[in-house]
Amino acid sequence: MDRYQQCIETAAGQRPEIAAQLAELGELYQKKLWHQLTVKLESYIELESFQRGGFLISLYQNFIAGFAHKINLLKLAVFASQVSKQIQDPQEAIGFVKDVISGLEASKQPDTAEPVLYLRMQLAQYCLLGADLAQCKELVEAGREQLDTLADVDPTVSAAVYYAASLYHRELKEFAAYYKAALMYLAFEQLDRLDDKTKLALAVDVSLASLLGEDVYNFGELLLHPILEVLPGGGYGWLKEMLECFNSGDIHRYDELCAKYATVLNAQPELVKHERRLREKITVLCLMELIASLPAEERTVPMATIGERAKLPLDGVEFLLMKTLALHLIEGVIDQVEGTVQVSWVQPRILTMPQVSGLATRLDGWVDKVATAALTLEEEAVGVVEPAAA
Repeated sequence: MDRYQQCIETAAGQRPEIAAQLAELGELYQKKLWHQLTVKLESYIELESFQRGGFLISLYQNFIAGFAHKINLLKLAVFASQVSKQIQDPQEAIGFVKDVISGLEASKQPDTAEPVLYLRMQLAQYCLLGADLAQCKELVEAGREQLDTLADVDPTVSAAVYYAASLYHRELKEFAAYYKAALMYLAFEQLDRLDDKTKLALAVDVSLASLLGEDVYNFGELLLHPILEVLPGGGYGWLKEMLECFNSGDIHRYDELCAKYATVLNAQPELVKHERRLREKITVLCLMELIASLPAEERTVPMATIGERAKLPLDGVEFLLMKTLALHLIEGVIDQVEGTVQVSWVQPRILTMPQVSGLATRLDGWVDKVATAALTLEEEAVGVVEPAAA
């Protein structure tokens, strides 16, 4: 019996509530079933009974370290990350993570790039906690660059990179950058791994960022994501309603929601601070939705129609059109003499199910028109073309 197996048996005697699990780990270690041992460790380290009293630190140092080079290195990095979170002193935690990184790099084993990148993203989070924004930025930027060079990256690593990036942008209140990084994180993270409290906090943050982000004019991807399902049950149903309102560009509904939820809206300092930006955004989205709802051959729109839809005077409509053109959300020509705008292109957006249903209705109408035109051509072509001689 080597010292690692002895340590696990000693721990089992000291912690009877997890003695059975520890005995199982010891048996797998003795049989050198590294994959099965890794799988069991992966499930056990999530248990509260294993995390109590800093036990993971002892487990890593006195047991996992004994076979670290024999298991999947990315799993090892995940274990080390979990252990570092139990270290009370941030500097000690940083030192621990750096030591694991150094060990991986010194091992000269293949496939160390992903576990090292994963651990560096953990370092970025510690830098953020220590208010070392410069170092955090350096790690995040280097991590994103490295991620782009890797092929067939494990989703766990991609999620770690974008999560660290989202935390950095959130700290700086860079709403658009946070929104994009958070969506990328959600694309790689498994929601069932997150507890309800984390899901709700993330859903609220990413929803607010989508509203406040200066160049965010597409809400479809977020509205279709299952993480928003936690908002109504968590007391943030108003936020989901607001997202749906912005997505549909319904400025009249926006005013109704502002009056209905004035108390909760005023409790959000960033929404209050950027009230004018929100008004400008919903107005732009109102214009985009109006144009997108029109058939391609009917996109010469009177300014008066836009003004009525967007609640703007004529000079306000002109400013709205110039801003939307400058943002490259639409392309077209303004005719001030006729008081119209002819739109040739609208920025594509991810559609929600109601919008898809509306598009399907328009396509059905287009199919009917094509069928009618084809029938008319057939009728008018009778007698024009002589039948071929037998």
